[in-house]
Amino acid sequence: MSPSENRLIPYLEKYGSHCMAYTSLEPCMKYFVMEDIGYIAYIDFKHWFWSRKERKIVLSNPVCHPDNYRKMLDAFIYKFSDVIFVQASRSFAEVLNEAGYQTNIFGIETEIPVSDFSLAGKQRAKLRQWQNKCKREGVSVLEKNISDMSATEEQQAISQISENWLKNKGGSEYSFLVRPLRTDTEKDVRYFWAYQNDKLIAFATFDPIYRDGMIVAYYHNIDRIADNVPHGTSATIILAAIEVFKTEGVEVVNLGMSPLFLQRGLSQELNYNKLTRKAFWYAFEKLNHIYPFQGNASHKKKFNGKANPVYISGTNGTGLREVFAMVKANGMI
Repeated sequence: MSPSENRLIPYLEKYGSHCMAYTSLEPCMKYFVMEDIGYIAYIDFKHWFWSRKERKIVLSNPVCHPDNYRKMLDAFIYKFSDVIFVQASRSFAEVLNEAGYQTNIFGIETEIPVSDFSLAGKQRAKLRQWQNKCKREGVSVLEKNISDMSATEEQQAISQISENWLKNKGGSEYSFLVRPLRTDTEKDVRYFWAYQNDKLIAFATFDPIYRDGMIVAYYHNIDRIADNVPHGTSATIILAAIEVFKTEGVEVVNLGMSPLFLQRGLSQELNYNKLTRKAFWYAFEKLNHIYPFQGNASHKKKFNGKANPVYISGTNGTGLREVFAMVKANGMI
């Protein structure tokens, strides 16, 4: 663990209640720290076309008590005037809006309450079908740290599954908004593995979400599925993890963001850019050859969880140039 992480961990474990909080420890991040209050994680971005002047791109919410959001925001903007905020929750988006910054919905996050989770009823019928199909086809799921996957054939399978999955998704890991797979066990991260006839066919990782020094939820961060596996294997891993978490008193499993999946109507919008909202709608409907917007949203919708809007904002507004700068910084174009 780096010295910067040692400094940040107490804030993370007390205030890291957003699904992106654990991602704030990534090596690419820089930090704006207010002692005894918290920190803001960000990256520098400069590009000859998209951002000729260097700007800061902030990951999600400040890692601090929500009562201090405005104090941290004002201090950060005082030091860095050219800033884009990405995947902010509603509570921080309202602070950005009140501070006078344009703020658009960027998608939704799906949260699954764990304590009373059940597959009964029509709304999760597809999950039942997938789980039963996987059972019939000999799929089993177990939890084990990645560092305990010591067998050579398992290590090779992990690499092969990951490489093939990434190749099908464009060939490389995204950065910033997505944590990459690592071969060493990371603090408090959970690993679940799916086997079919003793052969590893898929795996998933879950990052911890903290509150007041306790792990209260998990974020489904990484999903890697081999080719030609039983349909529903990914969901079956998530369902197995939920059952484990339920016995531990975990409150929520967060399935992460469905980008550009906008709720109908404007009740959740704040001071938004109308052209950008229209562009998001168009991309979600027409540009699925670039990114599987609809498939991502459809898969998560089958869990019948709670949909929470997340936002993009910026000191220079939320025009399309700002959006493309953020997308470029994340390695998506």
